[in-house]
Amino acid sequence: MAWASGLALRAIEQPVTVEGSILSLSTTIEAKKVVEVASGCSGFDMAFVLAGVGVIMGLFFKRSWSKIVALVAAGVFLALVFNVPRIMLLVFAVVYWGKDSFEFWHGAIGGQIFASILLTAYYYLAMAMLRKSASSL
Repeated sequence: MAWASGLALRAIEQPVTVEGSILSLSTTIEAKKVVEVASGCSGFDMAFVLAGVGVIMGLFFKRSWSKIVALVAAGVFLALVFNVPRIMLLVFAVVYWGKDSFEFWHGAIGGQIFASILLTAYYYLAMAMLRKSASSL
């Protein structure tokens, strides 16, 4: 996740270097801020949750195992992709906005905001996938 977030930060022209799970941003010539992407920020927790939601939705709507696997894969993919902008926001909070901003976005409220955005996106994607498979029956 640190590597992918580093690529995304470079894409928007941020002066970032990545060493393992450490992102370093140079805010001025003298100052460098360092952010560690800990294991809990990997996105795998939410990927596991969405994988479970995919299985439940597939079983509830009585879809084939191949469709259930597709729902699981879509959930895992979305969770990992949506985690990159989350890490970018947390890096901006640490580097530019201060500790209070980081605590907000890293805490319960900020986490719920990201989770609700991710779950909304997954719901629409899963329903589109389920509707497509229902029309092909």
